[in-house]
Amino acid sequence: MKRLLFITLILTLISVSHAQTSDTVSISQNADLMAIDPQGCLYIVNNSTLYKLQLDGTLQYTYTNNILGSIASIDVDNPLKIMVFYRDAGTILFLNDKLTPIGDAIDLFSKGFTTISLATYSTKNNLIIYDETNTDLVILDFYFKEKERIHYDFDEFHPFLLKDIHERMLLMQDGQSGIFFFDGFGTFEKNIALYSPYPTQLLNEQIFYIKNNQLCSYNYVNLENHPICELPDEVTQALIYRNKLILLVDKHIKIIQLQK
Repeated sequence: MKRLLFITLILTLISVSHAQTSDTVSISQNADLMAIDPQGCLYIVNNSTLYKLQLDGTLQYTYTNNILGSIASIDVDNPLKIMVFYRDAGTILFLNDKLTPIGDAIDLFSKGFTTISLATYSTKNNLIIYDETNTDLVILDFYFKEKERIHYDFDEFHPFLLKDIHERMLLMQDGQSGIFFFDGFGTFEKNIALYSPYPTQLLNEQIFYIKNNQLCSYNYVNLENHPICELPDEVTQALIYRNKLILLVDKHIKIIQLQK
C-alpha cells in the first residue's frame, strides 16, 4: 500500500512544472525557513518572527521576541507544543498552537551548554541538543538534566539539521557527508550518501531532498532512489503535504496545488 501511494505521489508531482498560475498561492512574506505540522499548518520563520498560516495563505498567528534575536530552527511535530531554538542566545522556547509561550524560556548557557548548534524535541518530553564544539549529542529529560551524552568522532562532521523520528530514531544532516541515522539513545547506525545543502523532509520511509534543482526521494528502508520533478531556480526548501507542494523560492513561499 505504501509503495502504491508513493507511485501516485510521484505521478502527481511530475505535474508541478505544468502548474497554472491559478493553482499556486504566493506568500509575499520574506522567509528564512519553513515547516509544516501534522495538521497541515504552515510555519514561516523570518529573522526573529514566527508566522503560522493556513495553506491558502491565511495568516493565523505570529510570535516575535526581539530580545532573543534570530530563530535558528523550529520543531512543529507537536502543534500543541512548538519548540523554537535561538542559537545565538542559547535559548529554547515552547509555544502553544496560538504561538503563545508555554512556561519560561530555557537558558542553555546557564545550564552549561554554551556551544549548542542544533536542537529538537521528542514527545517523550526529551530535549535533544548537539554540542558542535565537543561533537556531543546530549539528551535531556523533562527537568533538563542529562540522560545521555554521546561523543562522535566523524571526520568533517558539520550537521545543520537534527530531527527526532517517531521517538525511535534520530537523524542529522550534513551537506557534505550526507544523512546520519542514530537510534533513540543516540548510538550511530548508518550514514546515507545523500548530499544536499538544503533541509530534507521525512514522510514515512521516504527522505525528500533537493539536488541540482530537482526534487528527489530516497527510501531508507529498501534503498530506492527516485528523481521526482524539476524545481524552479532558487528553491532552497521543499515540503510535501497531501496534494500540495510548498516551495521556498528566493525567500518567498509558493504553494502549488497538484493534480489529484
